Amino acid sequence: MSENADTIRQGIDARNAFMRGELSSEALAARFDPQIEMIWPDRQTYPDTPQHLRGLAEVIAFCEQFRDGWIDLVWELLEVIEVRDGRVVTFVRQSGRGRQSGVPIVLHFFELWTIRNEKACKVEFFRHRADALHAAGLGEQAMSSNLDLVRSIYAAWERGDFTTTERLHPEIEFVMVGGPSPGTWTGLAGMAEATHEFLSAWEDFRAEAEEYRELDGERVLVLIHHRGRGKTSGLEIEGLRTQAATLWHIRDGKVIQLVAYWDRDRALADLGLEE
Repeated sequence: MSENADTIRQGIDARNAFMRGELSSEALAARFDPQIEMIWPDRQTYPDTPQHLRGLAEVIAFCEQFRDGWIDLVWELLEVIEVRDGRVVTFVRQSGRGRQSGVPIVLHFFELWTIRNEKACKVEFFRHRADALHAAGLGEQAMSSNLDLVRSIYAAWERGDFTTTERLHPEIEFVMVGGPSPGTWTGLAGMAEATHEFLSAWEDFRAEAEEYRELDGERVLVLIHHRGRGKTSGLEIEGLRTQAATLWHIRDGKVIQLVAYWDRDRALADLGLEE
């Protein structure tokens, strides 16, 4: 773990302790640069936030006010993406209950942190991954190359050809989330075994892409639908069409991880995205 990522993890732990009443405002302030800025660029998504806070006094006052409105408020760090120049993108899950209403909430969002001298000097909040990564300045050339790679694989899949392996890493991790055969397999042989077992339960199975989304410099999300006829005890059932998704993790021109979601809503929820 880098020093910047470690600083962020400690900062989120401190934020949670502050929300539980276990950490003072002064101790929380020690985690920030005196000139700290907090920015919510999307006014439509965050209409109730101040949009731009400057300096410790404004930031700590906002944190205190925010704490007073919630019970059991917790931030969970789900992903850390190192960028450069002391900047880090994080994917965060926030949960809690309204103090007055008692209504539970669960939110997923992204933060772009700028760290200097082991202190946070700027935090920007984004609803969508692509916006956070764009603000972080991640290159578009690698993303376009990854998109072309995934499109080429789907062109074969839409023809019913699931044997293409030249763009897959030999130690690829293949994950099925939900559906009739959930599990995790490693390597080309493991993926081939899982795919064969899955396809053997169907006739004329097809995976057809509806939309491609480049999430960052290494990942592509594909919204798809399945077509096919299931087989149960040798009997055919009516034609089936399901909305699903696949998440591709690509590095150095090879797919190192493929996560196949049977339920598209589950994929979007896990990634903090909207359809």
